[in-house]
Amino acid sequence: MQLDIMLFFQRFRTPLVEKTAEIVSMLGEIAVPLLIMMILIWCVSRKKAFAIAASLMTALLVSQTLKAIFRLPRPFQVHPDKIKGGRLSTATGYSFPSGHSTTSGAFYSALITTIWKKWATVLFIIPIILVPVSRLVLGVHWPLDVITGTIIGLVSGFGITYLMLRLYERKRLFLIITFIYGLLATITAMVLAVLLATTDIDTVAFDDLMSTATITGSIFLGFYLERKTVGSAPEEGSIGKKIVRFIIGVILTLVIVVLISFIPAPEAFTSFATYFMLGLWCVYLYPLFAVKTGLMSAL
Repeated sequence: MQLDIMLFFQRFRTPLVEKTAEIVSMLGEIAVPLLIMMILIWCVSRKKAFAIAASLMTALLVSQTLKAIFRLPRPFQVHPDKIKGGRLSTATGYSFPSGHSTTSGAFYSALITTIWKKWATVLFIIPIILVPVSRLVLGVHWPLDVITGTIIGLVSGFGITYLMLRLYERKRLFLIITFIYGLLATITAMVLAVLLATTDIDTVAFDDLMSTATITGSIFLGFYLERKTVGSAPEEGSIGKKIVRFIIGVILTLVIVVLISFIPAPEAFTSFATYFMLGLWCVYLYPLFAVKTGLMSAL
């Protein structure tokens, strides 16, 4: 049944359809959510940014853990004579469930939950539907992969986002949960990084899980540290000031990522350092820098 569905999509796979699927697939990759999260954290609302980030990263942790457990091959690997794989640079892990579908389901439904306007529902429902379809067209996921990934994403996007919006109003409980969640995720990531660097552990299964756990830990610890010690107010300031703040933040972020890449260390350690610093910088260190330099107001 699943193969029949995959072959159906393959029959309509012209160069134009494939290119369109590749473009749509990008909406489910981490770069788009990361860019939007930077805008939210630095220029809009930390409360909404926290709820969306918590939803997205929790969904991805579940998805990557399932990948590491089941380790199922992708369609183009099982049937290379019948199914052509596309955009293979993003098909680095195992097949079940689809990480792109999880990302689009969690992120865009979280945006719907935080905005809660009719236009947002209409706009963001589109990638929730089209990203999973694009992965089928590209031959990198089975139907069960994208269905499961989308369900994980939607449950997190609507359920966890709502809970995190309420949690943010209770500062003491917020600090406890973000600290514990961040610490556990970071410890897990550190253990995986050591195993990846020193043993023959399955890199296909655990590379992406390590990266996801790393940035999850740094994001939660970042929210903990920022709220406990800084208290920035990204919603304050003129549009012009926010644009300047965002541009400076992006430039400094790129500089930091490039500098980390020069660290002489095993790939797993470099990856851990990059993702941990990326999350901590965006959520805590840059807001701290912005407040100290007058780019951002404090509460």
